[in-house]
Amino acid sequence: MDYKTLQVDIRNGDLKPVYLLYGEERYLVTHYADALGADSDRETFDGNVPPQQIKLAADALPFLAEKRVVYVRDSKLFVNGRKNDAETLADYIPHIPPETILIFIETEADKRLKLYKAVAKEGRAIECTPLPPPELNRWVVKKFTDRGKTITPNAAEALMRTTAYSMTALANEIDKLAAYAGKRPGITIEDVDALCTATTQTKVFDMLAAMGRGDTARALQLYANMLYMKESPHGILSMVTRQFRIILLCKEAQNKKMPKADMAKALGLHPFAVSEALAQAGRYSTHKLLAAMVDCADTDVRMKSGRMDAELGVELLIVKYSVK
Repeated sequence: MDYKTLQVDIRNGDLKPVYLLYGEERYLVTHYADALGADSDRETFDGNVPPQQIKLAADALPFLAEKRVVYVRDSKLFVNGRKNDAETLADYIPHIPPETILIFIETEADKRLKLYKAVAKEGRAIECTPLPPPELNRWVVKKFTDRGKTITPNAAEALMRTTAYSMTALANEIDKLAAYAGKRPGITIEDVDALCTATTQTKVFDMLAAMGRGDTARALQLYANMLYMKESPHGILSMVTRQFRIILLCKEAQNKKMPKADMAKALGLHPFAVSEALAQAGRYSTHKLLAAMVDCADTDVRMKSGRMDAELGVELLIVKYSVK
């Protein structure tokens, strides 16, 4: 089940008796949960709540509203461990009163479980995964449009990269940029550079990209900037090692003709991270990537044992693995 089906339900006011919202993109989980419960009598349960309590709340009549919405958050009912409670609720799902909407908000869900199947049959089970970059770009543009602002394409791309494509971080930065612009209608890349601070992960992506292009000077500049901002060389090395590993895994998956979406799911990565890794994978041979991972591990040992200065160790790796 995808977002469009859920959007149609909300737009038409044709809401189902039960919804399950789960997945990695928590911004979407929260957004749709709030949209489904708009203008209704609400009650919320958190954690290991007994099924009987959920049923009692769902059976109660709404108070001064057309609908009653019962939220059940982080119950762990959709993973192994609460089988009896989950099956009790699965049997109840077909009997939810017409005035009630039951909304489960979870981190993960096992599609094989009886409760999941009951929700999917009687309502909607929606996995909220990160939006692919083109769709996320459209979302960013719309958020600015809703605030009476426009944003240039290169500024939108810079903003998404700065926040590592996190919708929660993007929403916060969009609010800041709109306020910063004041009466000025357009958001530029200069605004993004002036106001938004890139995550360390994004800085490491950019540093690896510069290394892949053979732009050693730019890579060293980015590294120096991170050190100036008090980032730990050990932490930077850890992220560099992880990124080389991701590039290698994506390169191998690409050689096996695996689609990008499947790579992202298999590796537990955001689609943008896969796109970044694939862009770099073409610049490195498999042999070079394996050698880089060995060198990263060796450098880590030498840094931690005091046999090599930490800042120098990472700098030498940057120089060595900048593609010629």
